[in-house]
Amino acid sequence: MAVDLQSSRTALLSAAARAAHLTVDDEPFLFRDTVAERVLGSTGVEMIRYHRQRGGHPIPANTRVTATVRSRFAETALREAVDRGVDQYLLVGGGARHVRRARSELARGLLVVEVDHPGTQRWKRQRLSESGVDVPGTVRYAELDLTLDSVFDRAVEAGLDPSRPVFVSWLGGVPYFGRSELDRILADLARTCPGSELVADYHVPPRGRDTRDELYVRAVSVVASEGGEPWRSTFPPDGVVALLGSHGFAVVADHSERAAVPADLWERRDELVPGGLVRLVHARRGVDR
Repeated sequence: MAVDLQSSRTALLSAAARAAHLTVDDEPFLFRDTVAERVLGSTGVEMIRYHRQRGGHPIPANTRVTATVRSRFAETALREAVDRGVDQYLLVGGGARHVRRARSELARGLLVVEVDHPGTQRWKRQRLSESGVDVPGTVRYAELDLTLDSVFDRAVEAGLDPSRPVFVSWLGGVPYFGRSELDRILADLARTCPGSELVADYHVPPRGRDTRDELYVRAVSVVASEGGEPWRSTFPPDGVVALLGSHGFAVVADHSERAAVPADLWERRDELVPGGLVRLVHARRGVDR
């Protein structure tokens, strides 16, 4: 039987945006992903070239902002969680971000469990092997369909200890699910041990966006839909607090892209501008706000 090695197109576009950031944009860099271009290989050549040719255009520039800011926000929260003693890292639809984190100094002794769609997971693991990227032995993989399978069960099968807190990173995922699907996934993640943490990003409704945001939505949502990954949900910040709270997660931080990273990173000479479409949320299980 043929093996499906087709990766999610939106995952590829996000990886290409992180890779392009280091050559298209000026310092200070919002995030340094030195692995993405290597893992993408020939698949990412045209995507990265597009950024280099049209780097100042609002749409690719916004894509680079979103892809880099959410990664930096998640890694900062992870570092703080590790300082508090969390030693398990669960990535839902993780792309190749686990390689950066698992190879870093802070990840020594950190168990990394990554769950992703079978096609994306197989493509990525093949590319990691072909590109010679050294994946630490602390990394575990699991395949799943988020619309059908349990993230928690797959992660435990892969080696996650359900009796200890875990830091969960779910980036670039929430907008692709409707409310009932999100309730099911969050109820599943709520099976994690108290003290576990969750970082995710979400889209705000139209009233929270400006003209530049709407231009981005019209262009990118079409690409996502044509690739079979339509956007299905938006939430105001108080809606996210209510959604997460209904599953035992207390929001400890909820930021715009501008507020999600240090302010001096927006003192720029290039075309990167924080948008209003995406917000970043950090929540914990079983703790007070």
